[in-house]
Amino acid sequence: MFKLLNYLGGLIGGFSLIYVPVTQLLASLDPLLDAAGIITVIVFAIALIVHGVRSLLKKA
Repeated sequence: MFKLLNYLGGLIGGFSLIYVPVTQLLASLDPLLDAAGIITVIVFAIALIVHGVRSLLKKA
């Protein structure tokens, strides 16, 4: 159960990196934050899918 919550937290963190508003001072970091957020969302989404399939197969 805690693994699932960690994966969901990582997924939400990735979305927050994508949609974080940056000030003029940090505007140069915006593409970097978007890229890090997209990679994080993809990795944790795949981890959630794998975790779901593994738990489904374990119960069958």
